[in-house]
Amino acid sequence: MADYIRRIVSGNKARFRDGKLNLELDLVYITDQVIIMGFPAAGIEGLYRNRREDAKKFLDHRHGKNYWVFNFCPLKENSYPAETFDGRVSRYPFPDHHAPPLAIMPLVAREMRIWLDGSPERVAVLHCKAGKGRSGTMACAYLLSNDKLASPPRLERSYSRKQWAKMRADEMMNAISEDSAPAELPNNSVVVEEHIDSPAPISGQVSPEPDQPQQKSYDEALEHVLSLHTSRRMKVPSSESDKVKQGVSIPSQRRFLYYWSLLLSHEAPSHFWATEPLVPSPDQDTTISSLPVSEKRPRPKVRLTEIKITMKELSNVRINLVRAANAVIDRTNMSKSAAVANQTDKNTHVWVSLARYDDDFVDTLERWERYTRMDSKSGQGLMGRRGPGTDHFGKEILSELFSDGRWDNKKMVRSFARMGAVGEQSITKDKTEEDGKIKTYTLHPLSDGSWKDFRQDLKESQELSSVKPEDIDIPASEANSMYDLTQNVKGKGVVLDAGREVRAKLYMGQVFMGWLWFIPTFHMPQPPPNSDPSQAQPSSMSSKLILQRKELDFALGIGSSVIDVEISLEWLKENEVEAVQPPARANTEDEETAPEKTKEPGGLGATIEAMVSGDVTGIVEATQAAED
Repeated sequence: MADYIRRIVSGNKARFRDGKLNLELDLVYITDQVIIMGFPAAGIEGLYRNRREDAKKFLDHRHGKNYWVFNFCPLKENSYPAETFDGRVSRYPFPDHHAPPLAIMPLVAREMRIWLDGSPERVAVLHCKAGKGRSGTMACAYLLSNDKLASPPRLERSYSRKQWAKMRADEMMNAISEDSAPAELPNNSVVVEEHIDSPAPISGQVSPEPDQPQQKSYDEALEHVLSLHTSRRMKVPSSESDKVKQGVSIPSQRRFLYYWSLLLSHEAPSHFWATEPLVPSPDQDTTISSLPVSEKRPRPKVRLTEIKITMKELSNVRINLVRAANAVIDRTNMSKSAAVANQTDKNTHVWVSLARYDDDFVDTLERWERYTRMDSKSGQGLMGRRGPGTDHFGKEILSELFSDGRWDNKKMVRSFARMGAVGEQSITKDKTEEDGKIKTYTLHPLSDGSWKDFRQDLKESQELSSVKPEDIDIPASEANSMYDLTQNVKGKGVVLDAGREVRAKLYMGQVFMGWLWFIPTFHMPQPPPNSDPSQAQPSSMSSKLILQRKELDFALGIGSSVIDVEISLEWLKENEVEAVQPPARANTEDEETAPEKTKEPGGLGATIEAMVSGDVTGIVEATQAAED
């Protein structure tokens, strides 16, 4: 019965059956040295996920002491002591459903490489909660950094008895067949078409040949590892008409893998991570965070001038659903945008929250990335390799970076600006043959006064209302902008660090519509403007990043009406001294200790509207994503 429940929770992911141990786990070998599994759980959670003792029993039996576990779950999500796996555990946490901080990719890839290069018998075991998105992203990050193209497993230990027998039988049939077609991939492997957010569509097949020197472009290499991960991690559809679900399916995670592939191929913007090597001080008390970073040039900045969201016009049914969701949110004391919508109908008011990872967190990761990067004659060094002796900096040890939980025992992503469609002039209507009636919302930075009015209205509504979220069993999400002391936002746009990640979270009224992660400089004309006129200058000072709905994360329910999102960016000249927009939380009340009744309602709205589509998996994922 427990295995049946676990299969349901695993969904479309492949599972591994070990007949000798009588175990069935949410686990798969991507290659002979890379394993991905679901979270090793204990207690009640172990009834529907991998039981912790079963995972350890399996790994001990098959690999002895030759395995190392990589855990990507933040402490606030899931945790266990490293002693569970005899101390062979490394943690690199980031939130579920999110793109990772880009600097965490090389740190993971380099540590995996050092461990796996130690012996062909060694394996790396990656897990997050479901063992799909975050684990798959990091597995692909490592495989991309290899000198060889990865191939499906070739060793018997990497298959169940049934899978191995089938593979051997297929090989024998192919050997005697007159047909010269290549052998089918073993087990649950299928040929799928993959697409990432890159300049050109990518598609192709997984090569079943043994590891070979990496000769393809990194675009092709990325397509290769994404296809390999999908073919190994996901089940074969029961019907030929069914599509194969992607392994790494969140568009922003795939987009960040594309950025990583550009860094590996030295095709990334030349200014990105272009800092001088960090050299430890003879003073053993010096920390990596206190050491000055020498930039070859000032970090370029961009201005986000506006965001346009084009949507199909909502039907009356959907508008009523949005109003119902907003009404319930208002009643449960989780209202988010009452004052923001003071110039339009708040139920259909479209706006965006901009956020990024904690600045100190990313700064620390980037310092460790630069310090551990193996230098070479090329300008950016060997991104996939760790320099010798760089696992410690004075008394600081890289493996202990997350040991105290200071980064991941609370919210890791922080909002810093809001943009909204204010006034009738910000909404235009049109009609097309393909999409029928459409609306385009043009969003600009929201004024300081709107948020101050909202905070006051929120406090007044809390004093009047006696209904609490827990009274009607509504899951509380993380606190957001309720008590923000917003900074002054200039009318001409929001200033961003061109090399830092940005999350744009879309709302209609108080209902979550989806989000996207991006790093501006990868979508800008290069190089950045230089104050020296004799130096190379960009071909243009501005750019537009246009993403279709399928390139947004969790665009379900109302979000499924989005046609595209257009983000307008422009370079700031070096002599323009505008500061990067800081996180808005200048007050002393941390979002984790804010009153429960002020927490963000996004998950509720997403659930109410997504239910109409009947997509159960989508409902769960959209709800969880909205609450992150």
